Amino acid sequence: MSQKRSEKLLIKLVIGRTLIDTAEHKLTAHVEEGGRGWIITVSALTPREADYIGANVGQLNFFHFITETDGGEERVRKYWLYDLDEPAYQYDPATGEAIFEVNARVAYSNEQV
Repeated sequence: MSQKRSEKLLIKLVIGRTLIDTAEHKLTAHVEEGGRGWIITVSALTPREADYIGANVGQLNFFHFITETDGGEERVRKYWLYDLDEPAYQYDPATGEAIFEVNARVAYSNEQV
């Protein structure tokens, strides 16, 4: 049986407002261990989105969902990523790539974010 895997990343303000939903906005995101703890890369952000995110970087939370489907059975792993101080943030306007570094990741299982 073939196994399928998909990922989605939400970038939210601490007040709950969603700034980026990579599935809804058709953006690519990648989360990996490294840097100060975790490196989050988001491709194809517009300069306007990047400016707003940069102005609010100290108020960001990241929610990473990994969905694996195997033989019709779906399993979703959920992670909350954040920084105890402030995420490191870089944006390249030439490529639209944004890179964040955070120092904390917590697995969770509630149904709403």
